[in-house]
Amino acid sequence: MTAARDRLDADQEARRRAEDDLLAQFAAAAVAADDLVVERDRRLAELDRQRAEIEQSTEVELREVEHRQTAVLHQLQQLGRTVEQLAELVDIPVKKLRHRLRQHRASGSAAATSPNPAAAGHSTTSGPATPTEPEAATSSDASTEQTSVAV
Repeated sequence: MTAARDRLDADQEARRRAEDDLLAQFAAAAVAADDLVVERDRRLAELDRQRAEIEQSTEVELREVEHRQTAVLHQLQQLGRTVEQLAELVDIPVKKLRHRLRQHRASGSAAATSPNPAAAGHSTTSGPATPTEPEAATSSDASTEQTSVAV
């Protein structure tokens, strides 16, 4: 009877060791899974940071291009084109174009008072000098546009 009990104890001990080994393997796999999740999250955070950096630099570049476009449109307006003609020509809504031109004139007046126009984001070779107008002068803008010569 003791021999049977010893055999039973040995079988139970072997089973416990096998279970302990399997549970250790499971725990190691759980740690590996946690490490993978941490690494994934770190890599995704880096991609988010890169994406935000790309979006920010692109926004800056787009604003610079829009400023150059508006400067050209302003020069075309100074040559006699109406806002309506320019809006149709470049497919920008009139209201938006008027707003952009007003902002351009306002930034032009700020650059004119700056000792260094290039520091204000304007090239000194952008074209003929134009008189500046305050942004609040919207009614004079409308009358100027109506009296412009159609080209």
